[in-house]
Amino acid sequence: MILILVGVLIIAVITLAAALLIVMQRKNKSALKVKIKSTHDFLYTSYLYFSKFFLTRRYIGRIRKRVEILELSDNWTVGRKTMRFAYISLSSAFGMFLFFMFLGLDLYFLIIALLTVYIVHNQILKIFVDGIENKILFQFEKFLGDVRHHFHEHGMIDEAIYDSTEHSAYEISLHANRIYEVLTANDVDEEVEKYNDIAPNKFFKTFLALCHTVQKFGDKVVDGKSMFLSNLNYLKQEINVEMLKRERLSYLFRSLAIIAIAPIFTLKPLEHWAVNNLPELGKYYNGAYGFVVPIVLFALVIIAYQLINKMQSNTDDDESLMLNIEDRLLRVRAIDNIVERLVEKNYAKSLKYSDMLKNTGSRANVRQFYLRRIYYAAVGFILCFMIFFNMHNISAMNILNSNEIIKPVDETEIKAVEEIKKLDKSYMLKYKGKKVTYHEIEQELLDTNVIKDRQLVGTSAKRIVNKINSYNNQYFKWWELIICFVLAVMFYNVPYFLVIFKKKVLQMGMEDEVMQFHSIILMLMHIERITVENILQWMELFAVIFKGSISKCMDNFEHGDYEALEQLKIDEPFLPFTRLVENLQAASDKIPIEQAFDELIIERGYYQEKRKLDNEMMINKKALWGRMIAFAPLVATLFLQLLLPFSMESINQLFSYSDQIKNVM
Repeated sequence: MILILVGVLIIAVITLAAALLIVMQRKNKSALKVKIKSTHDFLYTSYLYFSKFFLTRRYIGRIRKRVEILELSDNWTVGRKTMRFAYISLSSAFGMFLFFMFLGLDLYFLIIALLTVYIVHNQILKIFVDGIENKILFQFEKFLGDVRHHFHEHGMIDEAIYDSTEHSAYEISLHANRIYEVLTANDVDEEVEKYNDIAPNKFFKTFLALCHTVQKFGDKVVDGKSMFLSNLNYLKQEINVEMLKRERLSYLFRSLAIIAIAPIFTLKPLEHWAVNNLPELGKYYNGAYGFVVPIVLFALVIIAYQLINKMQSNTDDDESLMLNIEDRLLRVRAIDNIVERLVEKNYAKSLKYSDMLKNTGSRANVRQFYLRRIYYAAVGFILCFMIFFNMHNISAMNILNSNEIIKPVDETEIKAVEEIKKLDKSYMLKYKGKKVTYHEIEQELLDTNVIKDRQLVGTSAKRIVNKINSYNNQYFKWWELIICFVLAVMFYNVPYFLVIFKKKVLQMGMEDEVMQFHSIILMLMHIERITVENILQWMELFAVIFKGSISKCMDNFEHGDYEALEQLKIDEPFLPFTRLVENLQAASDKIPIEQAFDELIIERGYYQEKRKLDNEMMINKKALWGRMIAFAPLVATLFLQLLLPFSMESINQLFSYSDQIKNVM
């Protein structure tokens, strides 16, 4: 109880410190624009140190990269916020680590502590980053309303943006000032490309592109309304849909990660409860079974946690680190040659994998994908080999130190249990790796006169021979090597299955992305001199699921627009997307774009209602899969940690009673 209270106290102190930091930041935010940036500030000074320290510079760089994309600010502000995130996440994770280390110092609690550190750290960073992103999105929606108001007054986009920044929140004002600088630059096209590289999300890119397009081609009155203001309304609707979707997903997934990792904390309590109620189960938990099952359950928990995060966000925060490591590995000539041979040997599959990676938005190329498969296979083989090796080692030690004794008929002259245990152990060590028969052990027992009662010699010899045979049988067998290779093949295909899983998750949002394309076309269709190629460029900017196929279509466009769009239909046979491409084909045949997509205006109300329904169905489908994945570790824990040992021991006792009855009869 004292250790638990100490752990709770540590967590409370960390939480209080984090709350004080947040309160201090909010209190000073109003004066942040004019604040003097002291180089003696603790957060900024520590940022300068840890961003250069070789063990932490990559970690700090990863956090900073995400923060500076979401918040365009000076180096001092970004550095302080980066260290605030790092300190809170690391201190919380370290506090949890100490808490579990106080509970116990064995391997189980060490693994539990490390897993907890990893999950707590990732969750805290995710909460902070998602919080900033959602805040900016909310501020951006309000900012668009201000731009609309000021554009009504004088009809000038750049001035409307400038006037809107005066009453905007701090975070969005930074982006608004940057957009104003882009629109008033000498080379606007070049500045637009630079901003798109650092834009927080696709909505900022779309807004800038709308402003630039209207500045370039002029505004137009459609059905008595300004085209630019109508497009702002469409963009606000898209932002509102996105915010509602995020809130709904966050609500449905908020406890699934905890449910997925909770069973791993119950392994030891379940084991103690089972052994206290049925002591015979100790041989399972203390033997090879008790070694393998926690490994399986830990792996299942980590997989479930990662899959739930992918279903909720579809982002690969750790991919950049993996890509850097893989790039360095590919610089090794031997590794590069192996990967190159695999790619050339499976050239047709390599093309298929390359397209699949592009369609799922992965930044890895096919050579990195094959390298990933190779080291997954190596990890699987080594892991399986080590498991078998440790299983035999544990079983051998249990046999060597076993207290199990075959009771003789007459127990009056038998020595203490510990003495018989030492006797059995001495014979097992003496005949380790050697073949021995029952008669040889019996004769040796008679010669040494260790057991005084000759009636017990035969029973003891039988027990010792059985233990020697069991002890000598604990070695790595040929069929276990085959299992290692089979597991290596399974691990080799894990990266492929992960890509397939990501593709399935993305496919849940196909309908929604097509509806987003409809909104983009509604924004563009009334602009004079707009072309099909321009629409495809906008679609590529906004796309996630169809991005790879649209990029391929853009590359083929100059060799024939109609043929490139036809290939796009073949690459993406999804019916709603195919119909959209057919309309683009009609527009490429010199039919006005307004005429090709006039049904979007007529049926806009229907599409809006359909999109709400599709989003609800997609979110519910994700939540259903998420619940199934989250509860899988719980079901596996109950089955492997409780039901299976109880069942096996019950069957063993049933057979034992059956043999005793047969002997009596």
